Amino acid sequence: MDLITTGRLAFFLCLSVFVIQPSLAEKKQVTDTVEDSAFIHDFTPLTSPHKSRVLIDQYHNTIYSKSREASGARAMLDIMQRDGFIVSRTDQPYADALTETDILIIHGLPNNKIELPSGEKLWQSPLSADEVENIVRWIDGGGSLFLTLSHFPNGSGARPLLDALNVKFADGYVWHEKSPSFNDPDNGRCSHFFGMSPEQGLVNQNHPALAEGLPVNRVDYLCGAAVYRSEKDAILRFPNGSHNHAKGSVDSGRRGLYETSDNYAGVIGFNFGSGRVVISADQGMFRNFIFTFDETEKVYVTISNPDNDNANLYVNLMRWLIPSK
Repeated sequence: MDLITTGRLAFFLCLSVFVIQPSLAEKKQVTDTVEDSAFIHDFTPLTSPHKSRVLIDQYHNTIYSKSREASGARAMLDIMQRDGFIVSRTDQPYADALTETDILIIHGLPNNKIELPSGEKLWQSPLSADEVENIVRWIDGGGSLFLTLSHFPNGSGARPLLDALNVKFADGYVWHEKSPSFNDPDNGRCSHFFGMSPEQGLVNQNHPALAEGLPVNRVDYLCGAAVYRSEKDAILRFPNGSHNHAKGSVDSGRRGLYETSDNYAGVIGFNFGSGRVVISADQGMFRNFIFTFDETEKVYVTISNPDNDNANLYVNLMRWLIPSK
């Protein structure tokens, strides 16, 4: 089956989605963002010392290029360190460093935006052709990659690497009518999927990364993009008929440009040569932020939310990436 269910891009410029009526819900504004510094995930670390070496990319414009607190990465770092991973960072091109690591983490990778004399913008991937080839050859030889994307434009810089790994990236905003935008239910086109579950067919518990891992019964995926490689690679699926919108919102009562598919996924994992790859298309699903909306309503984004299993999912994914000795 083709990725796009109609066999071609189903772009629409339609007049209305439904009969225009007064707004059902007012748009909410984020009025405060803080790190959930109190969160410590309750899990049993691995007892056998594996000492897998993790290299975090802070050379490119990833979330780790900022301070640890500002990036919302504290919970991920804590889980890795407690689970026996040896974590280091690089602020240099990492071609040579790949030979000294087991797992490479690239978390969030927007395109570089270059202003041209005419006022037009040149969007350019920060990854050079040599970097892409080095990473792919390293994976093929037994390395593991954890690549985290986001909705446009915060994952666009990874497209050359995705192409090299034969991964299709819906570089926009994933949306489904049954999971409206939390902060703009009427016109938002970036869905907040709360409580994705195996019972809904959205969490693939048969995937090797989950089959024998910690329980994952509920996952939150809050405004991201979509990827696809093959059905068996999907760890977190989206509902049939999900959209990839070019913009994160539309004018009231109108549709914007979008394509639709029954095959979109939010997280995939696959073997590549002797190595492994995990790709998430939501750069916030494993971060430990607390957002406040309209100065009153707090939302945990997302790993520290006690009502989901995002933290268990992160543990499972990292363990699956441990190279076979």
